[in-house]
Amino acid sequence: MSFKPVSLVVPGLPTEDGNRVPLTRLVPGQGHRGADAFRAMDPFLLMDHFGPMVLPPGTDAGFPPHPHRGFQTLTYLIQGAFRHRDSTGGSGLLRPGGAQLMNAGAGIVHEEMPVPEHLETGGPIEGVQLWINLPKALKGSTPGYTDLQPEAMPWKPLPGGRMRVLAGTWAGVTGPAQTPAKIAYAHLELETGARFQHSIPAGWIAAAVPLHGDIRIEGTEVSANSVALLGDGDDLALEATSPVSLMLLAGEPIREPIAHYGPFVMNTREEIEQAITDYQAGRMGHLE
Repeated sequence: MSFKPVSLVVPGLPTEDGNRVPLTRLVPGQGHRGADAFRAMDPFLLMDHFGPMVLPPGTDAGFPPHPHRGFQTLTYLIQGAFRHRDSTGGSGLLRPGGAQLMNAGAGIVHEEMPVPEHLETGGPIEGVQLWINLPKALKGSTPGYTDLQPEAMPWKPLPGGRMRVLAGTWAGVTGPAQTPAKIAYAHLELETGARFQHSIPAGWIAAAVPLHGDIRIEGTEVSANSVALLGDGDDLALEATSPVSLMLLAGEPIREPIAHYGPFVMNTREEIEQAITDYQAGRMGHLE
C-alpha cells in the first residue's frame, strides 16, 4: 500500500527573516492556521528554505542574535557557509552539505552569519532550517548544539539520483542527527523519470518537499516549494517529472498541546509568557 497525498500546501509563503534573507516558509503552510498549523505535521513545527541568493559584497545579511526555547533546530546548508555562535559559548562552522543540530531546550540565544569572506566579497547561500518539537518532559533540557559535518553525511548513489541522510534511516543509511522525537530526514536528488520508494513506520506522518523541480505522487503533481503531506499508507513512492532536489520528512507525532509565540514553542500560554519574561531578564544568556 502506498501513501496518498492528503494535504498539499501550495505554495510556501515567500518572506524574509533575519537581516534581509529571502526564504520560503514551507511549514506551517498557508493551508493551516493557528495551532492546527503545527499539529498538521507533528513532530515538525516549521521548515524554511532560505535562498538561494547571492550575497552582495559588504552585506550584513544573515541571522543576528535571537532566542529560542522548547524545541530543536536542524539547519542544513546546501551552498555557502555560516558561522554559529550561541549563549552557551558554543561556536562552529556550517559548510556545504553539513548541518547543525541545536537544542534550544530551556533557552538559548544564537546567531548564524555568513563567514567573513562572504561578508566582504559576497557569495551564494542556500539551505533549509527545520524546527523539531520537544516533548514536555524535555522542554527544560540543557541547551547546546552539535556540528554534523558533510563527511558524516556522504551522498549515497541511487538509481537515477543520490541521497544524503541527516536523521533516521533511508535506503539502508542512518543519519547522524539524534533527536528525542522519532524522525527520519533526508535530501534527495533525482533525474527526470527516476523513481524513489521507501517504507514508513506505521503511525508516522510523512512529507515530500521539492526545493527545485517537480515530482508526482500517486498521480498528484507537486511543484517546487510546495509540501505534499502524506498519510494512510506504509510506502512513500514518488517520481521525478523534472530534475529535482527535495527534502523527505517522516516522524512519529508527539501529540501534546502546543503553544507558540515567535521563537518559543511550549505547551501552555503561561509557559510562553514565562519564556518572554526569562528572555527579557537575560536568563537565556547573552552573546559576548
